[in-house]
Amino acid sequence: MLGTAIQSLGANGSTQKPEAMIIESPVITCGKTPEFLHAHISEPGNLEALLPKEHVQSFAAEGDGCTFKVTGGFDIVLKRTEGEAPRVVRYASQKGTPIRFNLEIIIEASGDAESTVQIQCDADLNPFMKMMAEKPLQNIFQGMAAAAEEAFPVGG
Repeated sequence: MLGTAIQSLGANGSTQKPEAMIIESPVITCGKTPEFLHAHISEPGNLEALLPKEHVQSFAAEGDGCTFKVTGGFDIVLKRTEGEAPRVVRYASQKGTPIRFNLEIIIEASGDAESTVQIQCDADLNPFMKMMAEKPLQNIFQGMAAAAEEAFPVGG
């Protein structure tokens, strides 16, 4: 149902003006260097372990991209784009995703073998699309941050 609503009100015919929507995860601390985290997160196949299983299904990775289905019925197709090693990993939504957005994983050194990580999503959505998509996207990106913190604990 949500997927159908999003597809029918996407860029194909909506007359409402898109507005920028920024979603940010909490800043978390991981027990790995920025170089390690950048290399790890730059591999699309490694995103599966960071995606919250309660909000994502049918994950598949190939080459520099991945696809998955968000609970609620829409597909997300991501492709890795040029980042800034070791500080920023970037992905962009691709054709097949009803929502156009850019995803940045910002990594900062915070100690000898520690880094802070924040996930940021920048999307252009009309008000109706924002209402429909904001919560599912927030759940995914906040879940990714929590999973990264658990997967790479400080002192672990």
